Amino acid sequence: MSATLASGSQNADRRRARRISAPMTVVIGNAPYAIGDWSLGGLRVLEYSGALEPGDSTAMRVFVPTAGPGALFRTNGEVRRKDEADGSVGVAFNDLDSVAFDTLNRYFRERLLRGVL
Repeated sequence: MSATLASGSQNADRRRARRISAPMTVVIGNAPYAIGDWSLGGLRVLEYSGALEPGDSTAMRVFVPTAGPGALFRTNGEVRRKDEADGSVGVAFNDLDSVAFDTLNRYFRERLLRGVL
């Protein structure tokens, strides 16, 4: 059975892909942040303390703790939402390359096989 993270039906909150709460870290500028949840469409940064606002673009480095040494990829994203109440920021990926896409899919499959999604 080949499991992949794929687009599903659109939810009421406009997300097109299944959100996963498996832990990851994103570095924006020089600051590391925990990721609350993610999909192939983007991620939610927890306790964001930078100056980005909705509509801003940013370069990111994403650390994915896959089996073994883990993986790191670089990508760009656009801030779509900022929640002042909890300090989170929703960022949509801008055209994930094949390495990033494969890395996220591999991590999703690992979590699925362990039953910890």
